Amino acid sequence: MKKIFIAALFVLCGVGGYAQTFKITGKVADKQNVPVNFAEVLLVQNDSVCGYELTDESGNFAVNAKAGLYSMLVKQLGDTLYSQTLNLTQNIDLQTIAVQQTKELQEVVVVAQKKLIERRADRTVFNVENLPNADGGNVMDILRITPNVIVSNDNIAIAGKGSVSMMINERFVQLSGAELTSFLKTLQANDVQSIEVITTPPAKYEAEGNSGMINIVLKKTPQNTWKSTVFGSYTQAKYGSGEIGGNFNYRKNRLSFYANLSYSKDKSNGEDYSVSIYPDLKWQSSILSIYKSNPVNVRTGFDVNITDNWIVGAGYMGNYGDSKSNNIGKADILSNIDNTQAALINSEGNGKHYWNTNSANIHSIVTLDTLGRKINFDFDFLNYNTNSDNDYSSTVSNSQVEAIANGFESKNQILDRKITNYSAKIDVEHPFAKFNLNYGAKLSFTKTNNDVATSDLSDGIFVPNPAQTNNFLYRENRQAIYASASMNFGKNNQWQAQIGLRGENTQWEGRSVTLDSVNKNAYFKIFPTAFLSFTPSEKNIFYAEYGRRISRPSFNELNPFRWYSNPYYYTEGNPELKPTITDNIMLSYIYNNIFQTGLFFGNDTESRGQVIIIDNDSYTQAIKRLNYFSNYNVGAFIGYIFTKLKWWNCQTGLNFWFEHSDSKIYPITPKSTEGYSGDFQTINIFYFDKNQNFSTGFDFIYRPNSMSTEMIYRYKQTYLNAFVKMLFLNKQLSLTLNLNNLLKEYDFNNKRESNGNVIFTKGYGSPLSARLSVSYTFGSRNINVQQRQVSNEDEKERL
Repeated sequence: MKKIFIAALFVLCGVGGYAQTFKITGKVADKQNVPVNFAEVLLVQNDSVCGYELTDESGNFAVNAKAGLYSMLVKQLGDTLYSQTLNLTQNIDLQTIAVQQTKELQEVVVVAQKKLIERRADRTVFNVENLPNADGGNVMDILRITPNVIVSNDNIAIAGKGSVSMMINERFVQLSGAELTSFLKTLQANDVQSIEVITTPPAKYEAEGNSGMINIVLKKTPQNTWKSTVFGSYTQAKYGSGEIGGNFNYRKNRLSFYANLSYSKDKSNGEDYSVSIYPDLKWQSSILSIYKSNPVNVRTGFDVNITDNWIVGAGYMGNYGDSKSNNIGKADILSNIDNTQAALINSEGNGKHYWNTNSANIHSIVTLDTLGRKINFDFDFLNYNTNSDNDYSSTVSNSQVEAIANGFESKNQILDRKITNYSAKIDVEHPFAKFNLNYGAKLSFTKTNNDVATSDLSDGIFVPNPAQTNNFLYRENRQAIYASASMNFGKNNQWQAQIGLRGENTQWEGRSVTLDSVNKNAYFKIFPTAFLSFTPSEKNIFYAEYGRRISRPSFNELNPFRWYSNPYYYTEGNPELKPTITDNIMLSYIYNNIFQTGLFFGNDTESRGQVIIIDNDSYTQAIKRLNYFSNYNVGAFIGYIFTKLKWWNCQTGLNFWFEHSDSKIYPITPKSTEGYSGDFQTINIFYFDKNQNFSTGFDFIYRPNSMSTEMIYRYKQTYLNAFVKMLFLNKQLSLTLNLNNLLKEYDFNNKRESNGNVIFTKGYGSPLSARLSVSYTFGSRNINVQQRQVSNEDEKERL
């Protein structure tokens, strides 16, 4: 296997021999050697522009073109600063081009907005920085309206696919499940520039995430400016919640710095309902919950240009807080024959939760030459600590069922969880004359410690229960090596291809100290990726993509300990869980950047999920995690962006797919399930003035009845959110009113089978809420520097 992998790397290194392009690089500076940024560099042949690029903030440029004779021009504000004739037969480095500027460029202000949806080589970009309904919310609010992304409870998935990996500014967040969603709720939507949905990640990215990944791109600070924003919001649902915070961004010469701080005081409610139908009894249960939390979120970092070719920096993200919960449960046990009460269970639970997350990054970027060769190094550290103190009591009364005895029970459970991860990565960007090569390696070391102590109430005091006390240690080490190559070819470089190969070697050990059990495993997996695009004209683009992914069990899923909610309901992990492997294929077409359609196919092996196993004799419900099914899906998608009217911006998308799953644990679950699924989404923004200072709009999502990959039937869902936004003081002051979940839709509404029994579940958090947000931005576009200044770092992309 290793020989095959090494041979594949050599194949990658040799790809691209048919490319016909060369690269011209250099730097534009004035007579005092001050870089000239945002100057136009053009290659002209037979009165046609064959190459175009803008100089960056250091005056550097790189232009690609086919072999031939060209006139090269350097222009700024309509004036030609430099010209020469070039015979392009190989890569050319022009070093520094000295020019005499004719006009003083004090400030460049680009007012054109980015397209709401952009399609790039390996991802779909949802530009949310100017989206009015993002104000005052958090990243989870943005993900809920991101095209092709489905958010349900603590799960974030791509439509028609499984769960995904999450990145922030290209760096992975080493959390999953409830811990991940709790962390994302602490990130402000106002700090987000775009959401990138990467369905076929290149080989340089982790193979984790069985359907791809989502990259959250945070806003950057323009060169030679400082900016600060203060914000606050108040949300009214059944209870009120508030948030305040601010951020500061500074960038001058060789130093850039940012700092963000926010504090929330939240109170919310939850409602969960279920009906479990046994052969002779029916359980009707309800749990009403109240949650209080006080999270603090900190994000800070800096970058320093040590030299023109070397950047070093560091970043830190911290999240701290505490929460309290209270839930009251009731279970009516009824006879299926005459619907009379056979028993009644009342329960109450209280919990206290403390957590702190610390994530740090140190990085270095070395540019080797003007051809674009770079070495990127990252070292990351994650420390996640949490402590939960929960107790519950339940009373069984009026029981006429022998297996359900009348009585009282009370327990206390304390959980201490510590997760530590160290990882290091080196990545090399290595362009050649005929193709671009990217390769690198990564090491990752993770340690998890779960310590659970359970006590039973006896004679008025809590007595330790050794049978329900557990200490679970988990270690996972991973080594990865990868390489990918890309090239443009064909007439006018109409074709673009990229292939990659990633190998990951994993070793893990799970040790239950209390149960005196050890589970070990080691495996090596290869993950190929391929991408091909064809652009026959400016308005038409065709794509083909293939990628293999892996989804590893979370640390909590591997813990074999049983966690009881009441005497008849518990959850437990499984240390023998295997990773899920997914193969994805996608074909798509884009017209004029406003219309997109395509087909997709996905196949999963060793799929895992939570299974409700019911004991018909004791009426106990056990939530277990198993690799219990395999599945495939095939579907289509279509999207359209309407921007022809200045007062109306509309983005609409439709996904439709067929799903088939086969069970490995029949008859606990159905032998197989299949069905059609889909979702329809539209986002609409209406402007009432030409300067877009006053806007309103809504987003609407509809999901019909469907069968999920986990053999669960999901009832239809309809979501409607609306907003009104007003801008004042030259758009520095923003006031936004959001109305969320106007139709009071359930967050989940499902039906599943277990051992021939049918279980219905539904519930939500606060079903309807109104949020009032205000933010004020102030700063300076003129820090006293000698260089020419710009007001926006994204000129190059927007132009």
